[in-house]
Amino acid sequence: MPDMESVMNDPAAMEQMTQTMQNPMVQAMLQDPAMMDQIIASNPQMQQMMEQQPHLRDLMRSPEFLRQMSDPQVLQQMMQMRQMMGGMGGGMGG
Repeated sequence: MPDMESVMNDPAAMEQMTQTMQNPMVQAMLQDPAMMDQIIASNPQMQQMMEQQPHLRDLMRSPEFLRQMSDPQVLQQMMQMRQMMGGMGGGMGG
């Protein structure tokens, strides 16, 4: 499974993620806190991220955050910001 950084750097992957996030079934699934916990528990990268930054779990349960993540314009802006930061020599990695 690709990591978020590789998705953000790949326009085709970003488009696929945008389409996936707009799917009504995916949106319904993401609005279910129990389902979000299951998704996090099944992904070692997400588990590690949640352990390192506990506030992310609350963010992942936020209806406003999920709405933004399913908005193609927001995803496009994220991609553009990522590209600009990369062009300035500033990575977002760890």
